[in-house]
Amino acid sequence: MNLHRLLPIVILLLAFFLRVIAIDRIPPGLSHDEAYNGVTAIQVLDGQRPIFFEINKGIEPLIIYLEALAFYAFGIGPVPMRLVNVICGLLTVALAYPLAKRLFNRRVALLAMAGLAISFWAIFTSRLALRAVMLPPLLMLTLYFLWRGMETGVRGQGSGVSNQKPVVSNQNSFSTYPPSSLPIFHLPSSIFFAFSGLAAGATMYTYLSSRFVPLLIAAIFAYQLLRRQVTKGYWLGLLLLFLLWAIIFAPLAAYFWQHAASFTERSNQVSTLPYALNGDFGPLLRHTGRTLGMFTFHGDETDRYNLDGRPVFDWLNGLLFYLGLGLALLRLRQPVNRSGAAALLLLWFFFMLLPGFITDDSPHFLRTIGAMPVVYLFWAIGLDWVSQRIEEARTRGREDARSSLTLHASRFTLLPLALTLLMLFHGGYDYFIRWANAAEARTIYGADIAEVSRYVNATRDEGLAAISAEYYRDLDPFRFSLHSYGRPPFVIWFDGRQSLAFPPPESGLSPRYIFPRSAPPAELWQPFLQPVPAESGQEYMLYHLPPATVLRQAETALFSPQNKVGVKVNDDLVLSAYQLLGSVTSGGKFQVLLAWQALRALPPETDYTFLVQLQDNQGHVWAAADGNGYPAGAWQPGVQGLQLLLLRLPGDLPPRPYTLTAQVIDRRSGQALSTAGGEPLIRLGSAPGQLAKTPRLLDPAQLPNPMQVVQANGLAAELALRGYEVKNPHVRPGEELALTLHWQVLQPPQQDYRLQFFLTHEQGEILYRWPALPPINGEWPTRRWPADYWVQDRLNLPLGADVPPGQFRLRAIWIAEETQSVPAVVSGEAWPGFDLGWVTVTNNQ
Repeated sequence: MNLHRLLPIVILLLAFFLRVIAIDRIPPGLSHDEAYNGVTAIQVLDGQRPIFFEINKGIEPLIIYLEALAFYAFGIGPVPMRLVNVICGLLTVALAYPLAKRLFNRRVALLAMAGLAISFWAIFTSRLALRAVMLPPLLMLTLYFLWRGMETGVRGQGSGVSNQKPVVSNQNSFSTYPPSSLPIFHLPSSIFFAFSGLAAGATMYTYLSSRFVPLLIAAIFAYQLLRRQVTKGYWLGLLLLFLLWAIIFAPLAAYFWQHAASFTERSNQVSTLPYALNGDFGPLLRHTGRTLGMFTFHGDETDRYNLDGRPVFDWLNGLLFYLGLGLALLRLRQPVNRSGAAALLLLWFFFMLLPGFITDDSPHFLRTIGAMPVVYLFWAIGLDWVSQRIEEARTRGREDARSSLTLHASRFTLLPLALTLLMLFHGGYDYFIRWANAAEARTIYGADIAEVSRYVNATRDEGLAAISAEYYRDLDPFRFSLHSYGRPPFVIWFDGRQSLAFPPPESGLSPRYIFPRSAPPAELWQPFLQPVPAESGQEYMLYHLPPATVLRQAETALFSPQNKVGVKVNDDLVLSAYQLLGSVTSGGKFQVLLAWQALRALPPETDYTFLVQLQDNQGHVWAAADGNGYPAGAWQPGVQGLQLLLLRLPGDLPPRPYTLTAQVIDRRSGQALSTAGGEPLIRLGSAPGQLAKTPRLLDPAQLPNPMQVVQANGLAAELALRGYEVKNPHVRPGEELALTLHWQVLQPPQQDYRLQFFLTHEQGEILYRWPALPPINGEWPTRRWPADYWVQDRLNLPLGADVPPGQFRLRAIWIAEETQSVPAVVSGEAWPGFDLGWVTVTNNQ
């Protein structure tokens, strides 16, 4: 067999090997997007047939339907999902040959095939189960048929051209005959344009970056128009191409017309164009530079699509890429019959990198995947040029000139072979060794859930499994189902970092508690669990429950007797006890542990959460946390649970008495469930607040209405107002103004001050005044405020019923005595206090 016919087959076999070897273990599991794709494909098997999938911020449908077809043919699981993209990756490699051969020559075609077959970028994406991988082969078909249509239309022999002599004879050019002499309609050319339109329409069902494909096609035609190479047949072909593109795209376009948010949601989240449209070109220029630098300087930073910033090329192969890119740019200066192919590649390169230019998180190997084939075409052009120059130099130095076959063989067996082997070993080692064992990659792709799935499926008969998971509500159960071939055993899902549940004592159940690496047990749970190292794996730990007496001792040691609660909530559960873990210290954090017991089974869609708040005596909430790591829809009567909540405190928290409260919230309605006494709020107990040993510095810029150091012109010069917030600046007579003030203590105050507030007209005339109030509700007098600390004060100011409607200034001053007089009219600089902005009093009606 001829060497040139054998090499494409060898390259394809190598590409196939690199894409299927260890496909069941590398990637080590399923990423977030892959898992959502898989469960959506299962829904298609169950009868759903949408034109666009709204899950996970929206998914174009082609990948989902092909994965559903793979599930139907080979069964449900990660490997059938990945085989879809393996085939797409192989098509990308295979299509590089006819496209590059048509544009340039056989040598460039073989080198481009080899680059796509063995490169890290191409191997990585071909082994994923994501929609973006479908774009390159369809885009290559679009451009191949487009080029054939333009080329055939010019070379075609028909009426008016059969007797014409070529203007330029060049096998890689389609500008062979004068445009004016060509027929309007040429059947072979029209067929190619039609196929290009069909392929372009299909790209719209692959990935967001496909939206630039019509612009790319239009730009290629525009270039030919500028170079005066557009015939009447071109216009007819362009019309046919876009007509078929529109027909194919029409169903999806109609959906987007009716659901405009679906078309723009994801792009709006990542686009930097709004900054540029507002005159800020910094993000656009920054991400453009980072995208252009991904080839040899710094690549995609996340292990989701790359290896820790690895660039596309090492520097040696990168120089060949830059050389090929430069040669293409230089070719634009050549006669029009030789510049068409270079223009196509450069426009392809630009438009498929454009998604990286105009979005954040650049460089991004998935958003720019449409440029991947042309990148390796540039690399192949550069390598072929260097190989030819070296061979020409060697040939000139020898008296015995080699035969043409020997020359061709040497080009493909020396430098190209060495560089492709370098790329192969470099990329293979980075992917199959470094990336496959990288901790971040294993976390992103859920290696621990994959290993847990294998263990549970292999031990289905060994009792109930309770699996802790970071994404216990959706993602990790999705992964588990796919790893279980669509037939997962029954398991209990919970988040062991915050929750722990026990079966009813009378049930006799002894579940296996499995904690993957991504969701280890909270340290508090250790007395309640008994590790089983012999049944644990590399990515998870397995535990059993200790004897009942040990469980009771652990519970007694954890909860103080005075912290028993015993409140029934909505006849669904009993809140049994609580425990405060840590101290309420400014700028710090503490935990609250709740114990509860389910009273009845609840509908699967039930979604309850425990809400704990730290409140002062006026009802202001200073810290809050909610959570429920064991979904209420899975509760059974008698199940007992522990819920751990973490509350973070502001750095300017004043030391005063606080109260811990709890509620059970129905997330679906947003309402708190009533207790047996009819009140939703459960008072747990008191929690005294205290100052941190050293001041917690705050960033004034993060405060509401941040201010420079603003001191009163009169009293209390030791205190500076640094920020304020009026929660409800629109208020009716009889309602309360909710106000927050942030103070910085410059020096310890020498006496106890009070605050007096006023509503004034813009000119300063006082309309309404409140009685003087001690800060912190009188629970922490100013004389005790230490220097360098920050203090937050929250107040409610009731507005009298006699206040007329209008817009007024809210002002305040420090006073030493409640009876201290204040001028009736104060203007501008004479005001001795603080201006807190506008308040609008509206009519009660």
